[in-house]
Amino acid sequence: MLQVIAVYYGPALLFGWGLLPRMVAVLIAFIINYACYFSEIYRGGINGVPKGQFEAGSVLGMTKSQIFFRIILLQVVKLIIAPMSNEIITLVKDTSLARVIVVAEILKIAQDFTAKGLIWPLFYTAVYYLAFVGILTLIFNFIEKKLKFFEV
Repeated sequence: MLQVIAVYYGPALLFGWGLLPRMVAVLIAFIINYACYFSEIYRGGINGVPKGQFEAGSVLGMTKSQIFFRIILLQVVKLIIAPMSNEIITLVKDTSLARVIVVAEILKIAQDFTAKGLIWPLFYTAVYYLAFVGILTLIFNFIEKKLKFFEV
């Protein structure tokens, strides 16, 4: 939430510029925030591959790029699929934070209907998030099972 507020109000307060369009501010905040998370997951995945894999590739006479793409990357995908799926599901849930700066996303629209005395839009929003995250969970579980043969 702080990232969204900082990106939305930051340029105006620090540099005297006008406010960014709300959707642009939300996109910038989410892109920067999750790019940092994803890069750390990739770094951890690459560091998680045993050093012997690099050495085995070089013994076979492979170049560094061949070692990375033919040996290391395949093992990295297996290592990072669980944390990546976790972050993607968190990103889906974090989209509701866009309502802080009044971006018309699904939860904001449901709250607007609730102000009129209707409770059902909030219920349907919860069902939508539950269904969407449930589908993502099933997809990522399927991918993890398919990559089970890459035991490191």
